[in-house]
Amino acid sequence: MPHESGQPGRDRVIADTGWGIKPDDQPSNTTEAGNRACPTYRYDPGEPDAIRKILLAQRRGFNTANRARVERGRTSILDINGDAFVIEGLGYGDANLVPLLQSLGAAFNPQELRRLGPDESVTREYPLSRAWAWGAERSGG
Repeated sequence: MPHESGQPGRDRVIADTGWGIKPDDQPSNTTEAGNRACPTYRYDPGEPDAIRKILLAQRRGFNTANRARVERGRTSILDINGDAFVIEGLGYGDANLVPLLQSLGAAFNPQELRRLGPDESVTREYPLSRAWAWGAERSGG
């Protein structure tokens, strides 16, 4: 939306694709995303800004995230179409797991998840709908 000065506005443009309203830079499905939809991301725990890079890669090729599935050695982000974006190497016991799930809006108990080690064999799935309250990072929430 242009500003009075003729400069483009800073607001994100929203597009209606016929499947509902969504940000204009996010595909409706992996087919629409084409070669931007890389279904697997190789996680490197030493990579700076890893969570941001993961979220950008997911957004580039998939629709709005709906669920997160955590298992030993990997985390999958499933979009509203059921398409999975798999993050190989990010699983239980990794320090970036809790911040990633919080960034996605997952409903989970961070203290409980931090207690699970990398050998945890149970697969857990979390809905992505929680709005994190201001100051939650200070209370350990």
